[in-house]
Amino acid sequence: MTEQLHIIVVSHTHWDREWYQTFQQFRARLVRAVDKLLDILDHDKQFSHFMLDGQTIVLDDYLEVKPEQEQRLKHFIQAGRIQIGPWYIQPDEFLVSGEALIRNLHMGLQRARDFGKPLHVGYVPDCFGHIAQLPQILQGMGIDSAVFWRGVGAEAQQSEFYWAAPDGTSVLVIHLADPIGYSNARQLPLNLDDFITRVELLTANILPKATTNTLLFMNGSDHLEPQHGLPAVIEQANARLAHLDPRSQHNLENVLRRSSNGHVPSQQIRQHNHHLATLTGEMRSSQYAHLLPSVLSTRIWLKQQNAATEHLLERWVEPLSVWAAQYGASYPQGFIRLAWQYLLQNQPHDSICGCSIDQVHRENSVRFAQSQQIGESVLSQAMHYLAAKVDTRAPFKTTHPSDEPVPLVVFNAAPGPRTDYVQTTVQLPGSLREAVLVDEHGQQLPYRIVNRWRQVVGTTSLTREILAAGAILAGITTPAQVVQMAQSMIIDTLGQSGDMAADAQVISHLYVEEYTESPLHHTPHTPQPGVIYIEIMVAPQGRVVVNEQEILHGGQHILSLLQREDIHTFEITLVDQARETIDFVATDLPAYGLKTFWFYPHGVPEREKLSLMHDQLVMQEQCIENDYYHVAVDPQDGTLIVTDKLSGAVFSGLHRFIDGGDVGDLYTYCPPAHDKLICKPLEPPKIELINNAPVCATLRICGRWALPSSCVASRNERSARTAICPIVSEVSLIPGTQRINIHTRIENKVKDHRMRVIFPVSYAVEHVIAEGTFEVRSRPIVQARPADVAEWAEEPVDVFPQKRFVDLSNGQIGLAVLNRGLPECEILQGGPAINEGESAAIAITLLRCVEWLSRGDLATRHGHAGPMEYTPEAQCQGTYEFDYALVPHKGTWSDADALVLREAQAFNTPIATRAVVTEQHVGLLPSIASFVEVEPYSLVVSAVKRCDSKHGWAVRVYNPCDQPVDARIRPGCTFTRVYSANLLEEYQQSLTAASDQMVHIAVRPKGIVTLVFE
Repeated sequence: MTEQLHIIVVSHTHWDREWYQTFQQFRARLVRAVDKLLDILDHDKQFSHFMLDGQTIVLDDYLEVKPEQEQRLKHFIQAGRIQIGPWYIQPDEFLVSGEALIRNLHMGLQRARDFGKPLHVGYVPDCFGHIAQLPQILQGMGIDSAVFWRGVGAEAQQSEFYWAAPDGTSVLVIHLADPIGYSNARQLPLNLDDFITRVELLTANILPKATTNTLLFMNGSDHLEPQHGLPAVIEQANARLAHLDPRSQHNLENVLRRSSNGHVPSQQIRQHNHHLATLTGEMRSSQYAHLLPSVLSTRIWLKQQNAATEHLLERWVEPLSVWAAQYGASYPQGFIRLAWQYLLQNQPHDSICGCSIDQVHRENSVRFAQSQQIGESVLSQAMHYLAAKVDTRAPFKTTHPSDEPVPLVVFNAAPGPRTDYVQTTVQLPGSLREAVLVDEHGQQLPYRIVNRWRQVVGTTSLTREILAAGAILAGITTPAQVVQMAQSMIIDTLGQSGDMAADAQVISHLYVEEYTESPLHHTPHTPQPGVIYIEIMVAPQGRVVVNEQEILHGGQHILSLLQREDIHTFEITLVDQARETIDFVATDLPAYGLKTFWFYPHGVPEREKLSLMHDQLVMQEQCIENDYYHVAVDPQDGTLIVTDKLSGAVFSGLHRFIDGGDVGDLYTYCPPAHDKLICKPLEPPKIELINNAPVCATLRICGRWALPSSCVASRNERSARTAICPIVSEVSLIPGTQRINIHTRIENKVKDHRMRVIFPVSYAVEHVIAEGTFEVRSRPIVQARPADVAEWAEEPVDVFPQKRFVDLSNGQIGLAVLNRGLPECEILQGGPAINEGESAAIAITLLRCVEWLSRGDLATRHGHAGPMEYTPEAQCQGTYEFDYALVPHKGTWSDADALVLREAQAFNTPIATRAVVTEQHVGLLPSIASFVEVEPYSLVVSAVKRCDSKHGWAVRVYNPCDQPVDARIRPGCTFTRVYSANLLEEYQQSLTAASDQMVHIAVRPKGIVTLVFE
């Protein structure tokens, strides 16, 4: 290259917010670093730019300690001397949802604009690989370039290339191809001769892959402070280099050159290169840099909590809050934003990947809890508000007030129609023995009473003198006035909060007990002489028949007792009427909406109108069956034999546990040199039918596994000592549901191991299908092993990330395994885990237990990946619970209206507790309603949310298929205008809705589409 080189020295720091130290410990260092930066910028006008790691949360972390520096920071940001954004936090990409990545950028860009101008570069320097859809996400945010280090393999012949998402959207990538990536120019020598020597070495490393004469020198690294004095040595170096042969000249700038819209030097690259290569797909190579793929299963509870919190906010909180707001509720924007902030703060790679010290992850647990608490509170308010807007008048009339039906409004945040299991608590007059649960057509639905209980909601103790004096002052002389005084006590005790709100409660019974009588059921003490025990029972207004004469009799009794001098104390207890926790099957729930059911306490008078639910469960000692599947348990090893009744296919040996050793670290799995796999329980398991109710059939499989207690001191084999680890799985079928639910509880008492559950198939397969971020991805089962693998930075592995499902199909039949927060998967072929007659098996990692943050002696990776910190809690001792499900099916995952995808969404949005008991009333909403309808079924709803900067609300969908689709979207409330928008929710095109308010829009294969309604 004979052109003069243009070297851009990017002064920066990479700020892991928490890692081998806690957030607060690193924050102390952050404050020192930013203080130093501000002082340097004040005193050295030649120090023209500093990049603050592409994330804005560091600004908030700093300003919480030094709020007086806000204007000073803004000054340098607005002057372009400090670059911020576009991210809120530097995320991991594979372990978080696509929607979380979008919100991360939304929040980062918005915060950056509060200070000045964001840096429009997709800067993700240290992510452990990159998702295939990142180019589409970045372009949707107005970002057309990316800079990163890890994940790129030999397919990238040059350090600049175009990277295309599955939908064809591309960005220009600058790959930090140096072995130390974003740290290649860290701590440059300030001595001129040493500086020039270092520049020559760096140039020699970078230039061979460069496509232009512009090179990036990344002057910074993890937690490094800005390098004072750097501009001066750059100026001296330029002066000296100007006297050299022009063919070797360098022109150094301490500037991140930006075009008018704030991009990296992409303009020069595009001008000089008309034929850059275009790469596609995920960036998951470990050839040149550690990929660290085993973080997919490190501290698995983090992944489970993250998935649960994402689904809570994305699928429940935001959509129902938007829906409620359309009918007059206040939209809780502040609470929702705060819940997202707590969640996002757990999504940097060192946090969500589980590769930090133990204290860091204890604090992660608190953030998840805070986000979930906010989310559940907001969701409860939205559900109750919407239930009050539903027309809940019963479909069948009754002749007596005590027979008035009680409406139950059940919500669904997944595609429909959906039939699934619900558990809720009801208060009905009398016993439930005669009660009937029906839908709007009179179909009688099965239900089960789980338990019956009462709650003591308040107690007080008053002397006779005080109570009598109060009665005199209040002018209480009649039994009715005594009852009014008791009602006032209810208001004082209950206030106006929750489902026990005082304005919704009435006295149903008033009991008075003297010493000579038998103690009341809820009296907490043994009766004493001179003490009167009063029990006031309350019930929801409108759901109980009040015997006023009985209550007035109790009031009269109290008046007479106030006159007796042998009485000295009144103990008053407030209890609610008996409640029943019930299970039932909610049938045909509409997509993304609600449906009303009714409990008739004493049956329906017009019984001839009732029909029983069609799908009935069949239960035996070791097998269960519904309309779709027959599930039996092998009595010898506890594995499942499943018959798909629709296709006739039989799957044997399913749900087999495999346990092997792991002498790796938090980043990388490494089996001991002489590993020992445990593939069977110590003895035949105990199998029992524990739930034979019509709402659910459940088999419990209790196995005892003798596992090596740890690895030996040399770390080359597993210990001969064993410990018994109980594994209990509950396998359930629900009538009308095409899914086999499995809940597993493992009591982990051993260390240094990896526990997986596998699901074999007998037919030949060439590809595995797994849900990814905004796509469903096909992967070859047999991965070619590179000839030069010994030279790779890290040994390539066959494990891969998944979202909610993985599927093995031969085109005629298939087996899908759904999961909640279990992202690590592998397809096994051959070896001790595969039995005769099995061609391949899906392996899902449940536990990976190690105790070092990083080790330098792994056979599967060259060198350390971090500091060697002891992390004993990563051994995951104790009890862990897992939820996954099976969907044997005809054809492929996308057949039968994308059955597998629909069931995966339903499985991850359980409706078990998403029901509201209300009263009969007229409402604006019909008894069955959807907040959004989307067709075809293969189209996935990613978000229904209030727009961040507008009054409208957005619906985001994506097409995971390889074919374009005509999307049909109809919101459940009226609108006047609708626009297509980018991911920033900026309008792109005005659309016209049909007369039925259905909006049609074409969605390209793997495309993401956002509509904004006003």
